[in-house]
Amino acid sequence: MTAAVRPHTLRTEYAENPVGLEEPAPRFSWLLATTPAATGTRRTDYGSQNEGSRGSADGQSAYQIRVASSVDVLLAGGSDVWDSGPVESRRPAQVEYAGQPLRSATAYLWTVRVWDADGEASEWSDPASFEMGLLSPDDWGGATWIGHPASGSAGGPSNGGAAEALPAPLLRTAFRLSREDSAGSSPVRARLYACGLGYGEYYLDGHRVGRAVLDPAPTNYDATVLYSTYDVTDLLAAAPPGAEHVLAAHLGRGRYGEPTTSVWYWEQAPWWDHPKLLAQLVVSYADGRVQRIVTDPTWRSIDGPVRVDSLFAGERYDARHEQPGWTERGFDDSAWSRAAAVAPPKGALRAQQVEPIEPVAEIAPVALTSPRPGVFVFDVGQQIAGWARLRLSGPAGTEVTISYGEKLRVDGTVETDQQLPLIDADIQTDAYVLRGGDVETYEPRFSYKGFQFVQVEYPVDGADSHGKGSEPYRPTLADLRAVVVHTSVASTGEFLCDDELVNRLHSATRWAILNNLHGVPTDTPVFEKNGWTGDAHLTAGAAAHNFHMPRFYTKWLQDWVDAQVPSGEFPPIIPTSGWGYHGDPRSAIAGPIPAWEVAYVEILWTMYMSYGDERILSRHYDHARRYLDYLVDGYVDDDVVLVGLGDWLPPDVGGAPPEGPGIYETAYTWRYAALLAAIAAVIGRDGDIPAYEELQGRLRTGFNRAFFDAAAGIYHGEKPAGYRQAANVIALSFGLVPHDVRPTVFGNLVADIHARQDHLDTGVIGTKLLFPLLTANGEVDLAFRVATQRTYPGYGFWIEQGATSLYEHWGADSRSRNHHFFGHVDQWFVEDLAGLSPSAPGYAKVRVRPVPPQALSHAYASIDTIRGRVATSWRRRDDGYELRVELPPGVTGEVYLPRASGGHEDARECGEGVHIFT
Repeated sequence: MTAAVRPHTLRTEYAENPVGLEEPAPRFSWLLATTPAATGTRRTDYGSQNEGSRGSADGQSAYQIRVASSVDVLLAGGSDVWDSGPVESRRPAQVEYAGQPLRSATAYLWTVRVWDADGEASEWSDPASFEMGLLSPDDWGGATWIGHPASGSAGGPSNGGAAEALPAPLLRTAFRLSREDSAGSSPVRARLYACGLGYGEYYLDGHRVGRAVLDPAPTNYDATVLYSTYDVTDLLAAAPPGAEHVLAAHLGRGRYGEPTTSVWYWEQAPWWDHPKLLAQLVVSYADGRVQRIVTDPTWRSIDGPVRVDSLFAGERYDARHEQPGWTERGFDDSAWSRAAAVAPPKGALRAQQVEPIEPVAEIAPVALTSPRPGVFVFDVGQQIAGWARLRLSGPAGTEVTISYGEKLRVDGTVETDQQLPLIDADIQTDAYVLRGGDVETYEPRFSYKGFQFVQVEYPVDGADSHGKGSEPYRPTLADLRAVVVHTSVASTGEFLCDDELVNRLHSATRWAILNNLHGVPTDTPVFEKNGWTGDAHLTAGAAAHNFHMPRFYTKWLQDWVDAQVPSGEFPPIIPTSGWGYHGDPRSAIAGPIPAWEVAYVEILWTMYMSYGDERILSRHYDHARRYLDYLVDGYVDDDVVLVGLGDWLPPDVGGAPPEGPGIYETAYTWRYAALLAAIAAVIGRDGDIPAYEELQGRLRTGFNRAFFDAAAGIYHGEKPAGYRQAANVIALSFGLVPHDVRPTVFGNLVADIHARQDHLDTGVIGTKLLFPLLTANGEVDLAFRVATQRTYPGYGFWIEQGATSLYEHWGADSRSRNHHFFGHVDQWFVEDLAGLSPSAPGYAKVRVRPVPPQALSHAYASIDTIRGRVATSWRRRDDGYELRVELPPGVTGEVYLPRASGGHEDARECGEGVHIFT
């Protein structure tokens, strides 16, 4: 008899067939599919009177994993590395390897079979693979860090900044494969392990290696340095036998050697140095031999055409310094210099496990204008992060200025004004010096921008007082393509409803999140490009609903560990150059900020609920506890916390709220303790829970004593500021309001919203909590009106301004139009309007409870979880609602059908398949 389910889509550490793993005990997961014999039996219609819903989900009852050194061993039914044996478990994810120690740079194959609920075994799955990275410094084969000779010998960082910035170096070496004419000497595998700091691009025999750009992801380079692993077997095999091969690299600065002065003083980071490279090409032969080509001072180097590169300011590219053919065999590099051995970074070399930053799409411009002679402005019609690929032409030596911006000035030119004096340079501006001759193509390599508009400015010969003169070249729309660049996370979620404004907000939120994924979750791709902790946790739920985030968050959580100082403190941006720690006189904003640093445990909890990841809770628990100890010991005074930023950017306020930060920071200290107690319960640290509960009780008492006006039934801050919506929202949302006065406090909130013509008056914290709070208390129609307001302040107001991403603040004059921290509204769309959320870790159980506002007639949401796709949709009918639920094998649905009269019917359970409730 055939099992009802079969495993497919095997993953190791959240990735399909990954290379370069460093986990000593990697975790396996797989999806389950219903076998053909069981297909067609899963659709059930439930009438409103039906009490007999399907019970617990079908799925696996046990599994068996085999890991082998080759596919032949697996196909022969063997497992020379590990055989789990049959394990009774319904869990198809987070299964930890428990075999013999895994070896460095070694590939493994694995397969899995499962037993269904009736005890029938499936066929073995198609094999999947994973490959370990370099697990020891000795595995680097004698490779040494090298750089351009002008960067100095191994003398260490110079902390020089812009004054000492050197052109981006080109490095190359030529080699031949050994004994290609002998038996068994064909190369069967080739891996390139490379770390270019701050950024590296690699070439083999003239071909680009991989698609990664701006690689590796930024870190605290004194703690962690990431290297990337590439399979270059096919590139090496493409050359004729006996041919010379060339391995080459182009290096940029990134945050490792940022030259531009800024308020975050990246140009003075303790690790600051010129670009450098560590690389090893490992070629394995059929006869078992291994050949290594490593970086050493025999490599050749020269200044490249990128004369200056700054993550913030942009690049200066002089095409007259190009070296045609420099990545290919046969190139004469005799005029180049020998590379210099340079000091290694202090950080530990670790394999990069996060998805690389890649060009993921191209967009054609929708309009081209010329506001004055020689100036051409392209509109790509969408706020993106990345850069433009341009065709340019003109005499040799002509300098073309390329500026990127999110908006236009009144005169039609691109605005690059910073509004705040953050960066001591013109930002987002590239300069290209033409080599002359044919049309030239340029796109930057080592700096990305946030933009909708691209301005190309040629010098105008013989210009008069009005700027009129001869132009060397007039571009057309065909001369530009916008390149979308971000961490290449997969899209895993969908949402759709019958309100076009809501759909546009959903799209804008997705763009805002992606535009700020560049190895760290940034705030804006234009001005700061910093990993602000508060921004990240505010949209963590929305991000996890829409994108495959576990590898990204795993990397960033390690950045938190690297940023934590012995006292337990975290800075407000991670990674940091040193900016933001308490007591730093150069930091305009310094910690602690509990409402920001709660990101550490909020994202840990997101990893647990979205992906069932318990191991990450265990690994970070002690670090999270150290921060809470630091916070309580130093900043909890009379059971409240009065430091921080509070409900940042409410309407008509340029930063912190007028009522002060105390009510928010105290509430988030309470929230931090509550989440830490929940994490302790999951990982078996039960002995710690009473202390967290005692702290929560103290904070609750202090919160109400300091911030509650019992006579008026309102919450307030430590400063007089009149009624503040967010202060009351956070008190209600976190359950800090005494039960007997909740109706009064909530009623006052609703009255204030109505007094503002159904507009919000909240910043990033209050807005996140406002819509779920109103919805949970019977005011979904009010929540929907507030969320879709087309007049200021409101999300719809942004759409009326033409927003295609999200703004930084509510005003039309928002500094940034590519900000994501107000994107938490999308979490409300999915969890309340469509009604889809996890009710058990890793979506083992799904809660389906839509709360339809009168303004909507239908809504749909789906999420590709670690157990497969879960989806729900509802549609309004004359007599009520039709609710459709789709679940994969092994997942249980907890379904609440809305009533036409309001409220919901009692919960029903359903399992795998498509179910319709009416």
